[in-house]
Amino acid sequence: MTVYPVVKVFVKLFYKIMFKATIVGKENVPKDGNGVLCCNHISNYDPLTMAVFLDRLPCYIAKKELFDNKFLGALLRNLKAFPVDREAVMDMKAFKTAISVLKGGDLLGIFAEGTRVKEGEEKAAKAGVAMFALKGDAPIIPVAISGTYKFRSEITIEFGQPITLEEYRGGRITTAVMEEITEKIMGKVQEMKVKL
Repeated sequence: MTVYPVVKVFVKLFYKIMFKATIVGKENVPKDGNGVLCCNHISNYDPLTMAVFLDRLPCYIAKKELFDNKFLGALLRNLKAFPVDREAVMDMKAFKTAISVLKGGDLLGIFAEGTRVKEGEEKAAKAGVAMFALKGDAPIIPVAISGTYKFRSEITIEFGQPITLEEYRGGRITTAVMEEITEKIMGKVQEMKVKL
């Protein structure tokens, strides 16, 4: 039995007290079927921010260090998160789990930058998001979180229209192709942030 419904109630209450949250484009997240939610990363709150306002719980890729704590690790697994070794060139176990999530018709949540990026900073996004979407035959939903997580501050989360990648399917998945897709997706995320 998942603790998600209980956690969601308390997290929503916490957000209502702490922040002024605005949600845009929630209808762009499919009500069923798979999809990759690709989001910018400004805070440890981001996974909660992305998930708490959705009707479906995304499966998150989280750094393996978070699972070292038995209580936190158990909670994360109950919330459908799974670990990835960020030091590895390719964590095959995490890769196979991500593809399995998408093949099973679920949502995969990923922060392509791999770590938190402060406002004004730049960090190259990792191309894994493109590989997951292509191998998992899933659309990518760009997600932009804007604002600061200070008491009573305004936070806006926008879910963009799904990007299907149809023009890339059936072809070779080269490094250049993955970088092109990743640049396209993160460009859209940045565009949504600027617009807000």
